[in-house]
Amino acid sequence: MGYDRLYFLKKAYAIYPGVTAPVSGRFLAEHYRRRRALRGPLRAALDVLVGLGFRAWIPWRARKVQRKFGLDGAWRARAIQIARMRFADPQDVALFRIDEAAALDGYIRRFEDAALNKLINPLGWTPACALADKARFYARCRDAGLPHPETVAVIEAGRFTLHADPAGRELVAKPADGEGGDGLVLLGAFADAADFEARLPAALTASRGATVIQPRIGTHPALRDLALAALPTVRVVTILDEAGAPEVVSATFRFASDPAARVDNMKAGGLIAAVDLEAGTLGVACRGYGGGDHEVHPVTGARITGRALPDWAAVKALSVWAHAQAFADYALVGWDVAMTPGGPLLVEGNGKPGVLMPQRAARRGLGEGRYGALLAHHLATKA
Repeated sequence: MGYDRLYFLKKAYAIYPGVTAPVSGRFLAEHYRRRRALRGPLRAALDVLVGLGFRAWIPWRARKVQRKFGLDGAWRARAIQIARMRFADPQDVALFRIDEAAALDGYIRRFEDAALNKLINPLGWTPACALADKARFYARCRDAGLPHPETVAVIEAGRFTLHADPAGRELVAKPADGEGGDGLVLLGAFADAADFEARLPAALTASRGATVIQPRIGTHPALRDLALAALPTVRVVTILDEAGAPEVVSATFRFASDPAARVDNMKAGGLIAAVDLEAGTLGVACRGYGGGDHEVHPVTGARITGRALPDWAAVKALSVWAHAQAFADYALVGWDVAMTPGGPLLVEGNGKPGVLMPQRAARRGLGEGRYGALLAHHLATKA
């Protein structure tokens, strides 16, 4: 809960990208022109002060990023120059592998993302957000007939509610409000409901928040040589188009690089690879927070680059269907889809899917394609 308050506090102030004139991607120029025109004198003065502070912070930040990623002094000097020219965080320069200032024109800077998202997806920033609570998310999926993991039990405020027979199945527990695999617990198998309830870890029943318990999801056979011990997922982003219909605008495949990891996310050292939206094939993989590129899996040696994801057409169709039928009150949704032996399954939905992963994996900015065009379209409707 404390983390949530800190997260929202950090996102409460939208940094203006510049000191006086805005400096951002071309696809956002009209949005920032409107924002600049609507500012009052106090906000304009505050933006100048924050902008000057940001520029003064850049050399310190570049030095810190240089040490963090083991980069050389030449990189730091160039990063400072680019960051000052384009009003960018040097860490974005490193993570997006920016070599020249003009390359940032197509990128959404990470500090921009929350303010843009709040404008087009306001429901995602409220306590009622169905995408931020797994119990509510799965309830919508169930009502719409969307394939999703079965809920075996829910624990809330120490109260245990059984929804399905747990006997003979490998089970996992997840915090209802968790993100990125945080708090995942492997529970194992149980003989029956009584055995299940008797052997539940005390930490789950003592937790203040809600916990959802589900069967452990199996990986599609075509992906097992990439999966290791963690379920790989593909993050598919859909945005409502100019006519109000969902459109797939980005896709990133996530999979483990550490045999000990139980989740595929970047914080656990997971690999990410951009997915070609038409063919469903993978690009070169990399880690989310530094390191080299991988055309083959660093542990199994399995081929990554050019590999086709199984059931790709069905994955896209499921994402579009879910957005249209059950979550049309959100302009933008990031879907975490698992490819299983029985077909694609909706694991999570995200109203704030972020811009680091897709831009780093694809080595291009989201503003260069339909994502940027539709983001600009929705921002214009909020003017």
